Amino acid sequence: MAECPRRILTLATALAPDDMIEVSVADTGPGLALEIRSRLFEPFVTTKPAGLGIGLSICRVIVEAHGGKLKADANAGGGTVFRFTIPRSPAPISRESTLGFAADLL
Repeated sequence: MAECPRRILTLATALAPDDMIEVSVADTGPGLALEIRSRLFEPFVTTKPAGLGIGLSICRVIVEAHGGKLKADANAGGGTVFRFTIPRSPAPISRESTLGFAADLL
C-alpha cells in the first residue's frame, strides 16, 4: 500500500462453520496480479522488490498445522483480503467452578 494514496487496513473476525473462527485482513493496496495469486503461498514467491517471499508460506504452514486454511481474495473496494481460519478455543474454566471442584475434594 506504500504507493497508494488511500491506505486503509481492516481487521475482522467471524464465526465460521465447523467450530472455526475466521480472521480477515483487508487492505486498499494495488491488489494481486492473477499470475501471482495461484503461487502466493509458495516459498520464495514475492511481490516486493526487496522481499524474501517466505512470510506467507510460513503463515500458511502455521495455520494449516492448527487445522485451518489461509487464502487471499480480491477486496471489493480495491486491494486484497487475506483470510485464515483457526479452531475455536474451548470455553475457559471459571474460577468459581475451579473453587467448587476444590471444595468438593476437601
